[in-house]
Amino acid sequence: MRSDRWARHLCHAVSSRVPAILGRRPRTPCTRRTMALPAGFFRRAVSSPTAAKLMLVACAVIWGSSAFMMKDATESLPVFWLLAIRFGMAAVLMLVVFSKNVRAHLDRRTIGVGLLLGLWEWGGYAVQTVGLTMTTPGKSAFITGSYVVMVPFIAWAMGMGRPHRWDLAAAAVCLAGLGFVGLDGGGLVNFGDVLTVVCALLFALQFVEVARCGGELDIWALTAWQFIAMFGLSALLAVFEPVPSPATFTPPLVLQLVYFGVVCSFVSLAAMNYAFTRVPPAEGSLLACLESPAGVLFSVVAGHEILSGRLTLGFALIFTAVLISNGWPWYRERRAKGAEQPEQPETPGRNHAS
Repeated sequence: MRSDRWARHLCHAVSSRVPAILGRRPRTPCTRRTMALPAGFFRRAVSSPTAAKLMLVACAVIWGSSAFMMKDATESLPVFWLLAIRFGMAAVLMLVVFSKNVRAHLDRRTIGVGLLLGLWEWGGYAVQTVGLTMTTPGKSAFITGSYVVMVPFIAWAMGMGRPHRWDLAAAAVCLAGLGFVGLDGGGLVNFGDVLTVVCALLFALQFVEVARCGGELDIWALTAWQFIAMFGLSALLAVFEPVPSPATFTPPLVLQLVYFGVVCSFVSLAAMNYAFTRVPPAEGSLLACLESPAGVLFSVVAGHEILSGRLTLGFALIFTAVLISNGWPWYRERRAKGAEQPEQPETPGRNHAS
């Protein structure tokens, strides 16, 4: 018995001294707790307004990168077949990844709001696609980006607060920048432009509704029903289009479809909906409209367009609008902190007469 006790003491001494000899501390439970990140660190980081803004910028860049890819894909597949495959893929992924959220929120309001969001988002895509057949891509991108002006007023009409003059100034500067990016100085207003205005209105309604209901309802369940509605409407109209042959689905086209369904829809649209629950709708829509200059920038990199002075001025105006929109909350917060800080009482000096 005594030999067993001495053996245990020897093992304990060796296990505690060897890490010190090698320059490492023993991994005690206290050390593991000290080395670990605070509980909920990643949850708090992802739910911060700064992270939400970065998500919207990333979504805009992703959608901008898909602009010329969508044009190539529509030359191989009918429009609604393309949309049905894209949103069907995203709907399946949402139901698999967020199955617990969907099953836990099968109430009438969640399903209804999700289907309404899908109707507005799908309607914006459909109307924009039809309008593109009657107008230029530049005018379409410019008019679609006009939702940055509509969102503050729609949010006001839905009881989400009166728009501030900084929001309106940022929207006006952004709209001017989009004009320099998208318009080429020619062309009259036609029916395609009117349809694109309807597209911008539908997108604006969707942004505001997500910001209004996303905090009360489960955003992942809402997004799942949104994708289901978009897939159902696309599949319904795809019936009236010619069925693509199996030879149509070449490896490059399949890769594009996977990119549209997984990255541009499942990841980006879900991240956008989540971000709109963390930032004001006016500021969020301004960041989302960076899709237009991102698309032009990718087109310049791909050699489809030349970076002219007009484009440079447009990019500068849009960047200024983003600074205005993000500078106003910072200025308001600093001003509020200054107003709340109590005045320090004057302390008597050393030579103060008693």
